[in-house]
Amino acid sequence: MSDSTKSQLDSFMDWYLVEMPKIDSPALLFHTYIQYLQSLGFQIIRGNMGTKTLHPQVETLAYLWAPKSQKELVDIQINPLFHSSSIYEFPDSFIRVTKFRLGSIQSSQFTASPIQYVLTAKKTYYYQFEEGYTGEFPYPILEELAPSGATGYIAVPVIQKGNSYAFLSLLTKKPFGFDTTELDFLTKSLNLIALKWWTFIQSELTESLLSIYLGKRTGSTVYSGKIYLGELDNIQSVIWFSDIRNYSGISETLTPKEVIHLLNDYFGIAIPQIEKFGGEVLKLLGDGILAVFPFKEKNKLVVGKKVLLAVRKLGEELSRLNKVRESEGKISIHHGVGLHSGEILYGNIGSLDRLDFTVIGEAVNLTSRIAGMCGELGKAVLASENLAHQIPVRWEELGEHKLKGISSPKKIFAISEKKQSI
Repeated sequence: MSDSTKSQLDSFMDWYLVEMPKIDSPALLFHTYIQYLQSLGFQIIRGNMGTKTLHPQVETLAYLWAPKSQKELVDIQINPLFHSSSIYEFPDSFIRVTKFRLGSIQSSQFTASPIQYVLTAKKTYYYQFEEGYTGEFPYPILEELAPSGATGYIAVPVIQKGNSYAFLSLLTKKPFGFDTTELDFLTKSLNLIALKWWTFIQSELTESLLSIYLGKRTGSTVYSGKIYLGELDNIQSVIWFSDIRNYSGISETLTPKEVIHLLNDYFGIAIPQIEKFGGEVLKLLGDGILAVFPFKEKNKLVVGKKVLLAVRKLGEELSRLNKVRESEGKISIHHGVGLHSGEILYGNIGSLDRLDFTVIGEAVNLTSRIAGMCGELGKAVLASENLAHQIPVRWEELGEHKLKGISSPKKIFAISEKKQSI
C-alpha cells in the first residue's frame, strides 16, 4: 500500500467514524459517500449499488445515483422486469431506488453486464474509456455510458460468508479515469461502505420476511421486540374467518398441482382485499383465512364498515375470477365468510423454543363456528349478533343456532356480498 493510499484511507476512516452513526438509510449512505468522493475530486457522474433480496415478488434491488445535471443516466437500460421505484432528492443529486421482479438475475441485461463477472469471479472490475473510441466494448452498458463523457468505470463485489450477494459501482469523468492508487482506495473504501450497507440490508430483509410470513402489523410488532412467551395483549377486533366451500370434496377430484393453483387463486384475491380495507391476515389454515380488523371505541363503526366493504369487493373479485376459471375449464371457487366482533388475546404462545404470534379467545372460536354454518344456511357471509349491532346496515336475521363447542345457541345474521348501503 502506497503512502498516499494509506493517507487517503486514514482520512476516510476518520470521516467514516464521524459520519456513519448519522446515516439512517441506504440511500443517504450512498449519497453521503459519493459527496465525500466529490470533495476529493473524483468527479463521479453515476453510482450504482445493487443486491439480491428475499421477497416473493422482488428478486433484486438497486440504488442508482446521478447528479441533477445528468438525470438522463438513470433512464439507461430500462428493465422489462421492473417492479417499482422511488426517488430520493438531494440538493445537487438524486437516487432512484428500483425493485426488479423474479427473473432479473437471469435476464440478458444482467448476464451481459460487468456485474455478472464481478459477482461470479468475486473480483473488482475496472474499465478505462478511450476518447473517440469506436470499437467494440466488452459490455453493452459501457457502450451506453460512453457518450456521457465517462472516463472510468469500477465495480466491486460485496462478499459475506464467502458469497457475493451485492455490488457497488462508480462512473467518473475525471481526466484519464482512475489511477492505480485511486482504484486501490476506492476498492477498500467501497468495501467499508458495504459493511454499513450490510446492516441496512439485514434489517430490511428481516423486517420484510416478518411482514410476508406474519403480516405487516404482527411482523412489525415482533421486529420491535415483542418475542416473549406469554406476552399477550387484549384487543378489540372484528374477526374474519373464511374458507372454500366443499374444499375436501373438490381436492379429491384435483391433482396436487391443481389444488395449489386453486388455493393461490383464492388467496391471491382474498388477502389483498382484506389488507386493502385495514385487515391483517394472521393465518392461512389449509383453505382458510384468519384475519383481524382491530378497532378502538371511537372508530369501531368505521372499521366495521370497512370489513363489509372488504366482503363486498372480495365477492366481486371472486365472481370475476370464476368467469376466468370456467372459461379455462376449471372448477369455480365459492367461499363462506364468518364475522364476529369481540375481545381477543393477541401475542405469543407456544414453547420456549417455538413460538407462534397469533390470536386466541372465545371470540376466535365463535367466528370459525359461524363460518362453518355458511353451507348449512346457504349463505356466503354470516355474522354474529355483536357485529350486527356494531354496524347499522340491513341484516337478515337467521335465528338462533347451536354451534359446535359453544355452550349456548347464538343468533346469526346474514348479509349479501352484493352492494349494500353502508
